[in-house]
Order: sequence, then C-alpha cells, then structure tokens
Amino acid sequence: MHTMILETKPKTHISEVICGVTLKEPVLGKAGYIFELVNTLKPDYPVIRYANPLADGELKDFVLETSLNHDQTGHILYQLNTNDLHWLVQIQFNKFFHSWVRRNDEDVGSYPGYTEIYKKFSLLKTLIHDISKTELAVKFYELTYQDRIFWQNYICDLSEVDRILKIKMPVIKTGNRIYSPNNIFSKCTIPIDKVGGFALVSVNTATAKNNRQIISFQCTIRGLNEHLTVNEWYETAHVIQIDLFNDFFDQKVQQTVGNKFLR
Repeated sequence: MHTMILETKPKTHISEVICGVTLKEPVLGKAGYIFELVNTLKPDYPVIRYANPLADGELKDFVLETSLNHDQTGHILYQLNTNDLHWLVQIQFNKFFHSWVRRNDEDVGSYPGYTEIYKKFSLLKTLIHDISKTELAVKFYELTYQDRIFWQNYICDLSEVDRILKIKMPVIKTGNRIYSPNNIFSKCTIPIDKVGGFALVSVNTATAKNNRQIISFQCTIRGLNEHLTVNEWYETAHVIQIDLFNDFFDQKVQQTVGNKFLR
C-alpha cells in the first residue's frame, strides 16, 4: 500500500500559498454582499482586520503597471483569519483570496498541501457565487507561493547566495578586502502565454524577530486563458510553480527544503 504525498503534512519552508481572483466588476460592493460574506465567514474566521484595498497589477509590454480605482476596489480590504492564524481570507469589492500562512514565529510550518488549499479556495468561490447570485466575470486569476529560508543555515554571507538560489550577487574588491552585500531586493516579470499572463518573481531579504536573517523567494502567477477552465488554469499555474522551484533552488537546498512540499 502506497502513501500519497498529498495525504502527508510535512514540515516545510513554504511560508504562504495564495489563490486569488480579480473580477471585472465590483460584484461584492453591490447590495451589501460583502457584509453578508463577512458575517457568513466570521464563525470560522473570527480574527478580523482591515487594510487598504489592493491595486491591480498588469504587465504592459516591459512595464508592470498598477492601478487603483476605488469605484472598483472599495475603500477597505477585509482580512479574516482563523484563530490559529494559519488560514486567511481577504476580500474587497472586486477581489477575493484564500491563503495558507506560516506564522512568523514558526521556524517551519506543517504544510497542508496544495490540494487542501485549493479546496478551501473553491469553497470560498462557491460561497461568493451563491451570495451574489451572479456569474463572476473574471479579469484574472492568481496563484502565489512564498518560501522563507534562514540563509545563515546554508552560507556565511550573501556573496554565496548562488549556493541557495541560481542568482549571483556583486561584491566589491579593494586590495585584500572583499565587501559582500548584506541585503537583496530583486524583482522581475516573466510573460507566460500558457496562463494568459505573467509571473512576478521577487527575492528579498529581511530580519526575523529573533534577529535571524531571512531570504524570501516569492512567485505570483497571474493571468486568464479563455481556453482553460478555472481548475485547469490553477493546475497549470501550480505545475509552473513546481518547475520554477526545481529550476531556481540549488539541488542540495531542495533536499532539505523538499520540492515535494509544493504538491
């Protein structure tokens, strides 16, 4: 009898997985639907916060353009967490997201697997459809993975980051001294016609509460392909995420982080 990977809950460096939808119209801003949705979700997501609404980000040739229209977004992004803070729903007039999140105070988290995350997202999408009683005209879908790694577990300084990720950082050599970078802030876009959109890939460093140094690797795949069903689009994006992880992380790091954890 074989054990399925999807049935396990491995310890992993994945810190967040987000499934999201941006709508063509501010559906949840009509007839008080967003308040009905918040009240329906409250028993399971009782920790509620409020933030500024999210802008749209679209790739126009070589430029990532952002736009914020409050008639479309509304003025509030509702953030609803479970009590353990591992599950997060975010909603505004024209967007909704379902996320699994590893808390910042956790070294590694018990990853539930992509199938469980996507199932919860699908239930949210069905609930929104039932409350609004309308077809949800989609502007674009998105799937985000974020990995957070304590880089000092692997290397001495960031001049050696290519031993973790397939990137090379510049150093300054003066006489017998070598000056290495102490932070990274990098972002790029990659057009992907298969999903009718693009990937936004970022590599950043940060400091945890205990002063440990972090590399955050994040990829958001965003787009809409009219030839794919919603399930097909997300499965296509999921496979691309796995391929990117396999290609971008050093093989030795993959053995400790575990590429199977994306599944």
